[in-house]
Amino acid sequence: MKNNSEVSYLKIGIFLLVGFSMIIAALLIFGSNKLFQRTIYIETYFEESVQGISEGYPVKYRGLQIGYVKKIALTSEIYKNTSLDQNQEHNRSIYVLLAITSKILTAMSTNDFRDFLTREIASGLRVKIMPQGITGTTYIELNYVDPKNNPPLVITWQPRYFYVPSTPGMLTRLSDSAQHILKELKDVDFKQVFDNVNKLTTSLGFVSEKASQVLDKSRGDIDVTLHNFRAASDNLRVLSQQLKLYPSQLIFSGSPPPVNPSKL
Repeated sequence: MKNNSEVSYLKIGIFLLVGFSMIIAALLIFGSNKLFQRTIYIETYFEESVQGISEGYPVKYRGLQIGYVKKIALTSEIYKNTSLDQNQEHNRSIYVLLAITSKILTAMSTNDFRDFLTREIASGLRVKIMPQGITGTTYIELNYVDPKNNPPLVITWQPRYFYVPSTPGMLTRLSDSAQHILKELKDVDFKQVFDNVNKLTTSLGFVSEKASQVLDKSRGDIDVTLHNFRAASDNLRVLSQQLKLYPSQLIFSGSPPPVNPSKL
């Protein structure tokens, strides 16, 4: 009986070992690409809200997915052992670490990738938060902007990974524009504007009334002038017809004398 129990435990142990071996082999076969895939890390810092972004969210380059969000934290938490100036506003920024897994980029050597980023950042490559549809979800995108209007953030620490500057996303720009418009409207004296409009309306009404009175007074003179023009036109028409019939009137001021045949 004891020997049968030992045989049963041996069979169970062999079965478990074979099962675990098959699971490990499957993981190695189907996940080998990810296990041995090279990953390049890029860090950036946002001075705006990163609401809607979480770890694992996609990272895209001009719409093409090239990686995912690896980590999100406060910049001061990541670089807490460095000498940060607490008066600088960007130390309240959000640290975002991006894992780049695209083979096109990971195939580069470290120096080539550094040169690539340096060249593209000078051309306007920036990281921004982009909305995805109307669902409220967002993603991280690397795209190009005007480098003059979007200068890189000045940092006082040495980034641990490759650094690509960020730029405000579309929603942040819209919000800033709306706040600017509201601020401008707040400074407008609408009472004064309405008073000026009322004064302008009153002035236009007065001018219109005076112009109507002038036209009424001048209507008789205008009628007489039109009558004189009409009479002069009729006279010119009659004179033109007479000159057509008797062109000699233009030289002799009258019709030529009749010819006497006996004097020829």
